[in-house]
Amino acid sequence: MQQKLDQKIRHLKGVGAKKAVDFERLGITTLRDALYDYPFRHDDLSEQLSIADVQPGKKLTIRGTISLVTNRKAKKNGKMIVTEAIIEDSTGKIKAIWFHQGFLKKVLKPGVVVSLAGKVDDRYGLALVNPVYEVIGTQAATNHTGRIVPVYRLSGAITQKSRRKVGEEALKSVDEIEEWMPEQVLRRERFLPLHEAIANMHFPESKQDLDLALRRLKFDEFFLHQILHAMARRELQQQRASVITFSEDRVKEAIARLPFTLTDAQRKSLWAIIGDVQREMPMNRLLEGDVGTGKTVVAALAAVNAAATGWQTAFLAPTEILADQHAMNLQKTFGDMMRVGIFTRTKRRVGDKEVTKEQMLHALANGKIDLIIGTHALLSKNVLFDRLGLIIVDEQHRFGVNQRRALKDRQGDADGIPHLLSMTATPIPRSLALVLYGDLDRSLLDEYPAGRKDIETAIIEPGREDEYFEKMQEEMDEGRQVFVVCPLIEESDALGVQSVHEVYSEYVEGPFCAYNIGILHGKLKQQEKDEVMEKFANGDLDMVISTTVVEVGVDIPNATVMFIEGAERFGLAQLHQLRGRVGRGGHQGYCFLHPSEKMSDIARERLNAVVRSQNGFVLAEKDLQLRGSGNIFGTEQSGFESFKLGSYADQELIVAARDHAKEVLDEDDSLVTWPKLKERVESYIEEVHFE
Repeated sequence: MQQKLDQKIRHLKGVGAKKAVDFERLGITTLRDALYDYPFRHDDLSEQLSIADVQPGKKLTIRGTISLVTNRKAKKNGKMIVTEAIIEDSTGKIKAIWFHQGFLKKVLKPGVVVSLAGKVDDRYGLALVNPVYEVIGTQAATNHTGRIVPVYRLSGAITQKSRRKVGEEALKSVDEIEEWMPEQVLRRERFLPLHEAIANMHFPESKQDLDLALRRLKFDEFFLHQILHAMARRELQQQRASVITFSEDRVKEAIARLPFTLTDAQRKSLWAIIGDVQREMPMNRLLEGDVGTGKTVVAALAAVNAAATGWQTAFLAPTEILADQHAMNLQKTFGDMMRVGIFTRTKRRVGDKEVTKEQMLHALANGKIDLIIGTHALLSKNVLFDRLGLIIVDEQHRFGVNQRRALKDRQGDADGIPHLLSMTATPIPRSLALVLYGDLDRSLLDEYPAGRKDIETAIIEPGREDEYFEKMQEEMDEGRQVFVVCPLIEESDALGVQSVHEVYSEYVEGPFCAYNIGILHGKLKQQEKDEVMEKFANGDLDMVISTTVVEVGVDIPNATVMFIEGAERFGLAQLHQLRGRVGRGGHQGYCFLHPSEKMSDIARERLNAVVRSQNGFVLAEKDLQLRGSGNIFGTEQSGFESFKLGSYADQELIVAARDHAKEVLDEDDSLVTWPKLKERVESYIEEVHFE
């Protein structure tokens, strides 16, 4: 019998075929999908006050009667409609103001009783600006005001109200969610049942309910992660790898032609990798290097070593642009020492020569390519290798389990499974890494190349924006380029598109009207993103304004300024990585942190830490100290591994997950004892995919 949760949301009242397309963009096609698409934050609007008690700066709910509603044109922008209403209760009156919502005059008529929720502002006299509204009528309960309300990612015509309605509809069948956590774990940790945790994650009655839900759901993520890591380690210990002998002369020749001297950390890491691949035990090493410490060079030298004895290397990059950049750079440096190819959705090249897909597949299968760089296109079933000995997985492909599994059966004449080198620029505190990765071998690149300049970093205080805008203009006048990054904080559009367009409009109509500006966000098609980044890389754009959903990890040596809007919304590791995108070409780099609102003391301390330190590992430790485990939504998330909810701050939960995972696998590593857990782990393996 089909479960209610498998019902397509397009059949729901108020959704229909058109909105269903917008939901599908968010990965939501069924009620079940809606349940597992958690809010990215909650707004506590449960404090309901009389109008007389309202104070500026507070988020609250008021209830009253509309006495007056008017529409007028904005003074500065004649095209914009401003709706103003006066709301009264027995204690007084207050104004509410909405922008771009002229239709409200037909909804909020005099005499109508409303519940309004939002932040009180005193810039326009005491008023609620763009508050959420509900017409009360005879109903007593409210869904969008007067309670803790979920705030979701949105797309297209979906509003928070319509998204919440879908969530409420899905919650009617939440009891269908099956518990998969072993009973012994639930009992010892006193966790909420899964269905209850999911319900409270969407519509908690209290902050305590939300905290308990988060604790359970975070643990689920950590537990699955630890189970999979432990299973992968056990599986590896039973397998044999291809032995790649050390070609000392070849590696020395490759190092000698580099235009710089390797750091001691790079030499040490390369030597550890070469030592690993000479053994029959499969390498499973994480190369962890701060931005700009030279991970790619170390990986390339490992590929040169493999190619010297006829072994092929597959290098998985997170984006097509980055793959192409790696391929061009490595072809230029090592093209006469090994045959370098690129294989993505749109690019197929061997050396400097464009080839067809058939020619590419033939070259790989017949050993005519030593190092192939690509995206998940490399993982297609029709990609076969001659002697695949090494897999290098860069950045977003952090897990590695599926990649090795996808490629190991297609390595041709190799007499063992490929060695695996994973790379990440996310600095993970040493104390946490031991818990996350256990006995995974780690190499740290904690030194910077000689001559690398620190990025000058500054917090932009309110009212001083113009002097930083002038600096950005100076840099662009000198022929250099600027990144502007906006956070994912718009309630009207959680994908950040609106905030990007607002910043773009402000810039092109104001201080940067004389410059060529590109715009990037998650709703653009991949081809459109690639075109914008290609123009930026080629110098055809002076500035790119982007959300963080877009991969900006492309090497643009000419970019010297990183301007970060809403900087207090980001994790320190993320701020540090964004900063590392500039100043790579020899020119002085600058990073300007622009807070979007008055900062708390902790927020200021966090941003000051970025100003003071250029070391990602130091900042990761600082982040761990300063961030509360509640700061898990939106851009507060540092984004390591594949966790939606978990953060560095949850060390106790991670330790508990590791211990329980070990205990479960020690008891039965086939998981037959817990069929629901086995089923969940198998589906999790599919979720940890290649994009």
